[in-house]
Amino acid sequence: MDNIIFGATNKSLCEDFSKLMQVVFEISMMGELKFFLGLQIKKTNEGIYIHQTIYVKELLKKFKMDNAKPMNASMHPTIVLGLDEDSKQVNKKTYRGMIGSPLYLIVSKPNIMFSVCLCARFQKEPREVHLFVVKCIFRYLI
Repeated sequence: MDNIIFGATNKSLCEDFSKLMQVVFEISMMGELKFFLGLQIKKTNEGIYIHQTIYVKELLKKFKMDNAKPMNASMHPTIVLGLDEDSKQVNKKTYRGMIGSPLYLIVSKPNIMFSVCLCARFQKEPREVHLFVVKCIFRYLI
């Protein structure tokens, strides 16, 4: 099964395109797009808004951070991350799972891109200090 989304500013254009496609392909019309590949789409008079509220809630719950205290920034501006061999190592699998999840959020939250990509650099030898910053990113998402 392949999925395709199409739209137009004019409803009759959508209907005409749909009829043309049905001649060649077996298709089903699902109506107005509200949810696609983890993205929630909301259409208003001001424009179209894409968000991932459901994904964020599931992510926080998965890593037991749904009751954490919110933060105003994804990372403190003075934090400098490095290899920090003095800090204790953390489980690589857990760290990779935690840092991989918000990578998908960059689609709707580009303001976390720098912090997430910075933490992603330390997947080979993650330390407690790196995990602390990842948890700060999660707290920012609350």
